[in-house]
Amino acid sequence: MSDVRIEVARGKRAMRVFRELPYRLYKGHPVWVPPLRMAEAALMDPGKNPFFEHAEAEHFLAWRADRVVGRIAACVNHLHNETHEDEIGFFGFFDVEEGEQDAATALIEAARAWCAERGRTPMRGPCNYSSNDPCGALVDGFDRRPMLLMPYNRPDYDALLQGAGLVPVKDLLAYELKTEIPIPERFERVVNRRLQRTGTVIRDMRRDDWANEVRIVKDLYNRCWEKNWGFVPATDAEFEHAAKDLKLIVDPELSGIAERDGQPLGFSVFIKDLNEVLAGMNGRLFPFGWLKLLRGLKRIGWRRCILLGVVPEARGGAINEAFFLRAIEAAKRMGIPGAEAGWVLDDNTAMRKPIEAVGGTITKRYRMYETPS
Repeated sequence: MSDVRIEVARGKRAMRVFRELPYRLYKGHPVWVPPLRMAEAALMDPGKNPFFEHAEAEHFLAWRADRVVGRIAACVNHLHNETHEDEIGFFGFFDVEEGEQDAATALIEAARAWCAERGRTPMRGPCNYSSNDPCGALVDGFDRRPMLLMPYNRPDYDALLQGAGLVPVKDLLAYELKTEIPIPERFERVVNRRLQRTGTVIRDMRRDDWANEVRIVKDLYNRCWEKNWGFVPATDAEFEHAAKDLKLIVDPELSGIAERDGQPLGFSVFIKDLNEVLAGMNGRLFPFGWLKLLRGLKRIGWRRCILLGVVPEARGGAINEAFFLRAIEAAKRMGIPGAEAGWVLDDNTAMRKPIEAVGGTITKRYRMYETPS
């Protein structure tokens, strides 16, 4: 019989233990990037994260004697269930010590039972907390540093999750785009000709008109992803909250808005990979972390394409391809070595084709799981 016990993490002290576990598990790891502790605390605070206006969550710790060996969060996202007309629960923030299959199984069972008590079955994850947050367990690409807002875990998590009775349901991909890879001239000509034929233009994102740009992107985001697997529309509060955090690191020269007759049709958002700086800060802004952050912002090389979409009625017009071509050209001018595009659903061929057409290669694979039906 396992001597693992599961306890609910409630109160400031227990939640601090919950948040701190990954910093202990991955201390000194050459690839894992410690997230800012204050950002993690805000993410899990119902008073600061607008996600909790339409969701509820519980957090669990796995103990072996007097040692915490794992953690998990269980979540019911009411907006997801309303959007998809289903009754599914979610889990996220899954971490365990190496070799702790008993703890992994007990944590999954605790999260599943919590969701089931609220009438939510099956259960899907990992999501921290929703599809608009970091998703999936890394199953390939362990030697590469994660980009900002992308998860990282040891190679044994796939076996641990399946050993706990979960089954894979969807893979998510991350592509690497290097500016040193030449783009075929014929491809560029075809893309530009198709844009001219339809009267489509792509402009820079305007940081000096940020509030209006956020409104445009939010509307496009919900229209572009409406039919995507696992998509949950962002509320006004959620989108404004995220936009406020991202404004400092958005790269307006690589990002863009596609328009036709003055009407927005699509958008791309590229951000600076802040993880290049966070990697050396151990998750702390004080006492000197904020200085490293400010100085590091000017030196960040890689970018991440965090969002890109085209409204359904304008798809097939080479706008996706044009977004990537435009970003690569701008990156070359600025001396930026490349960008990561992701995540992308493994069965989303409409998005995968244009990325691969400009030389993108899959460098990381993440996996989503569900309790078996």
